[in-house]
Amino acid sequence: MARRLAHAVHVEHPATGERVVLLPGAEVSPDLADLITHPAAWHPGPDRDEVEQAEPDDDPQPVKPTRARKARTDTE
Repeated sequence: MARRLAHAVHVEHPATGERVVLLPGAEVSPDLADLITHPAAWHPGPDRDEVEQAEPDDDPQPVKPTRARKARTDTE
């Protein structure tokens, strides 16, 4: 399954050597996706393939309570 871009990207096509402009929201073929190494170029969130392969978390980690700061008592 193709991945979606979050930003415009310029790459050189591996077969033709042509400069290719890929626009945000475009689904990118795997051969071109391998050339895009900057993680911020991709749409945030897991890929569709990773979502399908992900295992459910049977034992979720407990959430730690937040700590409040103590009131300052040494005021002048």
